[in-house]
Amino acid sequence: MTDVLLETSLSSFVQSLGGDPASSALNELERRVHEAVVRAFHDGDPAAELELHRFLYEVNAHRLLPPWSEHWRDYGHPVLLAAHRTAQDAWLARDRAALGADLAVPVTAEEFAAWATKTCEGHASGVTHPLFDFLANDATFDQLRSFLSQETPFDIHFGDLVALLLPGVHGELKSELAGNFWDEMGRGRTDVTHRRLRLAMMERVGVPLDGYLTDVDGYWLEELRLANLYFQTAADRRLAPQAVGMLLATELVVPGRIDRQIDGWRRLGLTDPEMHYLREHVTVDVEHAQGWLDHVVVPLARTRPDLLPEIALGVLRRLDAALAVCDRAWNALRPTA
Repeated sequence: MTDVLLETSLSSFVQSLGGDPASSALNELERRVHEAVVRAFHDGDPAAELELHRFLYEVNAHRLLPPWSEHWRDYGHPVLLAAHRTAQDAWLARDRAALGADLAVPVTAEEFAAWATKTCEGHASGVTHPLFDFLANDATFDQLRSFLSQETPFDIHFGDLVALLLPGVHGELKSELAGNFWDEMGRGRTDVTHRRLRLAMMERVGVPLDGYLTDVDGYWLEELRLANLYFQTAADRRLAPQAVGMLLATELVVPGRIDRQIDGWRRLGLTDPEMHYLREHVTVDVEHAQGWLDHVVVPLARTRPDLLPEIALGVLRRLDAALAVCDRAWNALRPTA
């Protein structure tokens, strides 16, 4: 076991710093992040990458909260944020190298939209992955609950991540984003905001409601990586084109996968009202996918074709991360002989 993993975890170490940490503690944080970056993204050590993604998610999720939240932590120190940026930049550099620094993608709006649709709809992370037949036909209550629980770090923050993209965007792009956000907000009805619907389903099946903030160590590396992708690209304006690609991929891939989860829960006795959260996404995500293509991706492609490789990188990073989640769930949830 590596030295960095013999120490207190990075996320626990950051929690212990407080709002005004000592310089020696900040120096230690910088050292540990640098060592973990080398192990994770140069040496390919998955344990070190898990440490880094726990650290990234710890900071991402808690910085999003307002100070009146019982879970809020003051993670605004410049040295801490610099260490956070170091880890994210190294991760992005690894992904760029793996997927191609200069992606060859179509250069016209219509051709790019067709490429993105074909790439997403034919990807192995979609409904054709064997995981989803398993969830629909064979998974136990506990296995479906585990999958729902594991998806929380991304799902629970989706509305806030869309909101992060709204400032400074205008015209039809803003209208589409605002429409997506309005759906997340239950179209003005507090009782059916997507967050509240998800929490209600989590409570119904026995998933802790605050585990995504209090039990980060319970999540797989693959799930934390997926959630951190969206935090990284939605919060950093340099990477907003990647966020556009990730959200497009989300809307194109998710609906069929959710149908199979509904089949599984229905098989085990959940009623449609108890699955309101899942059922909501079967229809709205199909509408969002077309709207995202027509009012966000195509206009950007027409006005800024130079951004298409970055949008494509967002699509591919999201698809790869989602496939890793599917593979992990497929291997982890099925009983072994």
